Order: sequence, then structure tokens, then C-alpha cells
Amino acid sequence: MRERIWTVVGRVCGPDFTEPTANFYELGGDSLLAGELMTGLRTEFGVELPMTLVFEAPDMGAFVDDAAGEVTQRGGS
Repeated sequence: MRERIWTVVGRVCGPDFTEPTANFYELGGDSLLAGELMTGLRTEFGVELPMTLVFEAPDMGAFVDDAAGEVTQRGGS
């Protein structure tokens, strides 16, 4: 599942965001990009994830871990 999340991150945000230590904000991430990322994840997994996941994560590795947990908890595919 984490690999699928990384794929969505790369497709939506770009390859610079696929490094586990990458910081969403330092790479120019904003609320618009976060919304596009959440839409991409909703399309991929069929569940709505809270946008706070990306805003509160210290780096993209933590975001992917948190997102994977949320997808599992919410019954995503």
C-alpha cells in the first residue's frame, strides 16, 4: 500500500516529493497541492483522508506512513 501512496505522491506532487525526508512546505507545497494530493489518494483508494495528514507530517515519509494507516483504518482498497 505504501508503494501505491508513493506513486500517487510522485504523480501529483512531482518526483522531489517522493524522498522520505522531503518536506512538503520546503518544496513549495501549499493547500492547493495538498487538496490535489488528497483527491488523488481518494481516487486511488476509495476513501476520504483528512488534509491535516499532509499539513502535520514532519516529512513525506511520515505522511505516507500516516496515510497508509488511515487508508487501512477506513477500509480503503
